[in-house]
Amino acid sequence: EIRANKDLIKEKFELRPGKRILVLKGKNVGIFQEFVPDLQAKILDVGIGSGAFAQAISERGYVNIFGCDIDEYMAEGVKSKLKEFRTLDISFDPLPWPDNFFDALTAWDVLEHVENPYHAVREFQRVLKPGGIFIFSVPNVFHIVSRLVFLKRGLFPRWNESNNHISIIPRGIFEKMFLKYFALIKEGYVYSKIHLPLLNKIKFLPENQWFSDWVYYVLVKKQP
Repeated sequence: EIRANKDLIKEKFELRPGKRILVLKGKNVGIFQEFVPDLQAKILDVGIGSGAFAQAISERGYVNIFGCDIDEYMAEGVKSKLKEFRTLDISFDPLPWPDNFFDALTAWDVLEHVENPYHAVREFQRVLKPGGIFIFSVPNVFHIVSRLVFLKRGLFPRWNESNNHISIIPRGIFEKMFLKYFALIKEGYVYSKIHLPLLNKIKFLPENQWFSDWVYYVLVKKQP
């Protein structure tokens, strides 16, 4: 289904002047720099999309950037900044790199689209070196609106028939899926807003699990 809509997806990812294309309102670059300061680190950006993140960290001096996605959606000029790009389906395909190869791995707003995130996470930990950093973000299922809508209707508003979000990571699933392989360094929240009439005008909400649209996790691969 995703591959059949390549042109539509590429148009969505297209880098346009004045259009915000970095996730987490652009905060992902700073988050990454904080936890991966080594400009020589080998980095894999999973679900590279338009290549906006890869381009941003390349401009900041990172030189060993790899990328993969289910198809190629990168904007013109981005691919030349990568050491390697591969197309694959992370729900089922093995990552085409050896064990303990990367120093850092990112997956910005990716896992909610993945049919088999358990397979993906096993592959992530395989290609990361012990002590390697894994950073990912997903829509925040803990948001107060998500909780209220689930209580009333039994569904989460950001996982519905009108979008392609198919995997959800509540607390218990997070612990089972990730903490077998990784230790949690940081859990953070970005862009707070209440998406309800009148309440959506409230400003200066704290960035936390109750009000933020996204959650991100910074993890480190456990030593063997």
